[in-house]
Amino acid sequence: MSESVTRIQVGGTAGSDPYEVLVGRQLLGELGGLVGDRAKRVAIIHPEALDETGEALRADLAGQGFEAVAIQVPNAEEAKTAEVAAYCWKALGQSGFTRSDVIVGVGGGSTTDLAGFVAATWLRGVRWIAVPTTVLAMVDAAVGGKTGINTAEGKNLVGSFHPPAGVLCDLAALDSSRSTTTSPGSPRSSRPASSPTR
Repeated sequence: MSESVTRIQVGGTAGSDPYEVLVGRQLLGELGGLVGDRAKRVAIIHPEALDETGEALRADLAGQGFEAVAIQVPNAEEAKTAEVAAYCWKALGQSGFTRSDVIVGVGGGSTTDLAGFVAATWLRGVRWIAVPTTVLAMVDAAVGGKTGINTAEGKNLVGSFHPPAGVLCDLAALDSSRSTTTSPGSPRSSRPASSPTR
């Protein structure tokens, strides 16, 4: 269960619904509520550096009854390529991902950019939730719906505005005294990650 949570309502833009940004600590328990009861499947897109966090989120959502899959992508800007997006699309297809299912992007700005872009382009747009783990991702990349990938010609040349359905800013992820590979308060799981093999 989360401790004190600050909820910030972000107004929807033309054609998009308003959403909440949750700021606090120990926010893992809030994720299932943001996913909602319409979704059957949840895909957690996370960088290699946050493998334990991605698996902990996957295991927690699976424990809540969702069909959850963890999709591991490269770290930082290496994740923001058409090849990595295609890898994520393949994983969604293999999982039977439908329009009512939800993508969760956990990591820094590059990961949330990628996850939002994958969500914007799968079935012409599915819901997604940002779980940013860096200051820049929390204050910029995860809010507003800027999503995209890079090309050989430059950064963020391919993208879409696709606002998230919610943002979880767990300040414990910023604690320098904690491990950077797991979010404090996240359950640890010994189960193998269920991300597809490349």
